Amino acid sequence: MFLQFLQSKEHKEAFLELAHVVAQADGFINRKEQGFIKSFMAEMNMQESAYTPSEVRELSDIIGKVNDEQVKNIFFAEILLLIFADGDYNDDEKQMAKSIAEQFGFTEETYEAFKNWVIRMDQLKIEGFKLILKC
Repeated sequence: MFLQFLQSKEHKEAFLELAHVVAQADGFINRKEQGFIKSFMAEMNMQESAYTPSEVRELSDIIGKVNDEQVKNIFFAEILLLIFADGDYNDDEKQMAKSIAEQFGFTEETYEAFKNWVIRMDQLKIEGFKLILKC
């Protein structure tokens, strides 16, 4: 949704690395999460063959160098969309989101604002499907 605004290759690769780590937070990457990662790559005009996720890394290694506030916002919004993609917000994912928010220096209010936005986006998508499929 917002990844088109990432310009540097470093930011794009860091985001994909983060997306892989987050998608695996619950032990596996499900089909919806795989679809999100593929759509992330397409949005950033990256070929699947041009990127291979590295071995497991710490969050601080991946996002520690991201200093631009807009890039942090983009990363966090997109990661929360990924976390909620499977309809389950389990404890591992919740901890991962809170860790990312903390490393980005987000307040609890900012974290909640992003989370509530993602929940509303998901509800609107469901509402849209219901409207379309009802016709």
